[in-house]
Amino acid sequence: MGLYGQSFSELSKRAFEEYQNGQFAASADSYRQAFDLSEGRTSDYYNAACSYALSDQADKALFYLFLAAEKGWRNIDHLKTDKDLLSLHDKEEWAEVLNQVQANKDAYEKDFDKELQQKLEHIYIRDQTLRQLLNEAENKFGRGSAEMNYYWSLIQKEDSICESLILEVLDDRGWPGKSLVGGKANLAVWLVYQHAPLEIQEQYLPLLKESVAKGESQGSHLAMSEDRILMRKGQAQKYGSQITMDPDTGENTLYELQDPSKVNEYRASVGLGPLQEYAKRFGIEWQPPE
Repeated sequence: MGLYGQSFSELSKRAFEEYQNGQFAASADSYRQAFDLSEGRTSDYYNAACSYALSDQADKALFYLFLAAEKGWRNIDHLKTDKDLLSLHDKEEWAEVLNQVQANKDAYEKDFDKELQQKLEHIYIRDQTLRQLLNEAENKFGRGSAEMNYYWSLIQKEDSICESLILEVLDDRGWPGKSLVGGKANLAVWLVYQHAPLEIQEQYLPLLKESVAKGESQGSHLAMSEDRILMRKGQAQKYGSQITMDPDTGENTLYELQDPSKVNEYRASVGLGPLQEYAKRFGIEWQPPE
């Protein structure tokens, strides 16, 4: 047990919640307390740097950025565009941070299939750009409007193109793992697969299972895919990942579970947190049966 009776995980969780609530100085201090107790992950140091930057403590922000880089932080694209860190761009140390993170990325990707990686990352952009603007479009035009119907037709057109491109890769190369193309490109394959027709999901599910078994894809992706297939077939889900909308009330509801008493055990086996916390994000109160 750590400072004020709190553990590292409790303090880092509190720090992230304070960050989300705009309490940047408090978040930075909570991260400091957490690091007094234990070494953090690269993402912890990066998040701490953001909180320090947003609370006008540039020196400490840069200190934690360098720590993140030393521990292997390699997301150079995010680093360059992260608005939380804009106040650091005019600092002399900024270029050094960029160089170190770029070096981490280059070292990590030295054995990648660069051509395939670039192809898949371009598919990621095609698949996600319109979806990331979906809420903004709905707020402007209204759900069910002619404009939104047209918007969805654009998404469906892109989905069809991306699906064809991904199927070519799956048939030719199998499921591209993270050690071959990196996390973003690997994610692109799964995102397109997630909204493919049921028969395609069932056909290529064994490839995803094999990739997960080798540690080349995320277990959570497999869990969500299996749940979606079960739901589309009218069967109860295993991991609790699928949320539906009540047509009468318009409220979110948790799709039927195979075994509520074991669902958190199933979720933990693939790296997912407790279902009650996941459900809460959708405004659903759920507790495991006693």
